[in-house]
Amino acid sequence: MNILLIWPPSADYCILDEKFSCCEPLGLEYIAAALLADFSVEIVDMRFEKNIEQILAKEKYDIVGLSIPFTTSVNCCNILLEKIKKFDNTIKLVIGGHYPTVAFENISTEYVDFAVLGEGVNSFYELAKAIKYEEDFTNIKGIAYKNDGELICTEKRPITTLDDFPFPARRLTQKYRDKYFHAHYKPVTMMRFSTGCPYNCSFCVLWKITERKYITRSNEQIIKELKEIEGENIYVVDDEAFIDSKKMYELANLILENKLNKKFHMYVRSDSVVNNPELFAIWSKAGLDSVLIGLESIFEDELKGYNKNISNELAYQCVEILHKNKIEIRANFIVKPEYSKEDFRKLRNLMIDLNIDRPTFAVLTPFHATDEYEKTKNDFIINKLEFFDCYHTFLKAKLPIKEFYKEFADLFRAANARGEDGKSDKVFYSGQGSNFEEMVQMMEDSYIYY
Repeated sequence: MNILLIWPPSADYCILDEKFSCCEPLGLEYIAAALLADFSVEIVDMRFEKNIEQILAKEKYDIVGLSIPFTTSVNCCNILLEKIKKFDNTIKLVIGGHYPTVAFENISTEYVDFAVLGEGVNSFYELAKAIKYEEDFTNIKGIAYKNDGELICTEKRPITTLDDFPFPARRLTQKYRDKYFHAHYKPVTMMRFSTGCPYNCSFCVLWKITERKYITRSNEQIIKELKEIEGENIYVVDDEAFIDSKKMYELANLILENKLNKKFHMYVRSDSVVNNPELFAIWSKAGLDSVLIGLESIFEDELKGYNKNISNELAYQCVEILHKNKIEIRANFIVKPEYSKEDFRKLRNLMIDLNIDRPTFAVLTPFHATDEYEKTKNDFIINKLEFFDCYHTFLKAKLPIKEFYKEFADLFRAANARGEDGKSDKVFYSGQGSNFEEMVQMMEDSYIYY
């Protein structure tokens, strides 16, 4: 039985597209690795392949799995779903990824046969076997199946360990390997050390998916996989890799003992850094090249409202510790629609004062199933799915909308204009040539859609 797994193209309207970051479809590589034990599997990355009909004409596929990773992907995925079913309506069409895990809303489910929800490695494998042998699939955990035109969810599949998963089938994306990068890391390989998060930030849904559980891989498995990766740059996609500090001490030591010579980019909370300064000293030696810190806000009341459980004071301590250990800092700041000109000015000044190496800025975005979404969904002034990209407001701004976007775009320009050190990429997503200014201009021009 032949199975095709598809990563979708970027949306037609996309401020941050593959000119700035283009990473391998790690989730599909995991799913494929399990399927390869019993099935013929291909992965197609449609950021580079443009004609789905030509792809389907090359082979008779029994199952096509389409990842819908982002809210911004939904509309372009709907087009693919319709085209696939119209090309061959005998294909069993399976959707999965982050968006279907939290919502079926806006998906053209009339073309969908099944959905795989959450960690799909075992669920997709069991579903494929059930389809092949025409067995009952209604008891498979972690899926949804079609019944009278509706997708019916089965019992959630609990995840207690990641060590049972096979290593990602990266050979299936080998033909795209030289195209994958993350900002200035090129080429780059994605990895995971853990999944889940024990915190409960109001703008995030990831902790809800894992019910605030933090599930790690064994260090032995991580080292084994690292040894199989040829490239130097490793992008660790964990929600927060350093929550288990003891485990991360041990991992850093193992990396040093094995002389792996990798460069790591990871996410981390500022309190993890401040509470464990010696941990980041050893990780600097082990290859931690840069971190993304969610500083989120310069205002204490906002941090409290986000359930962030940190203070602004920690930001300065965190930056000092990381810079002392020569770890580059990418920090994200959330911009609320109610910001005044004075608020924007304070944010610009703090970003410069903190000396963040590569700052990024995001408009507070009420993603589906988050606490922010439930709180604000009835107040949306626009509901364009492609705007769920962290660069657009769904709520009425305090400033006139044109002025709001000008101030927001100028945050990026101010960050990129700092100093005279000769660096041309002082914002994490800087792109090449004119890409940065084109991206920022798209942000500034966003007012025309309101």
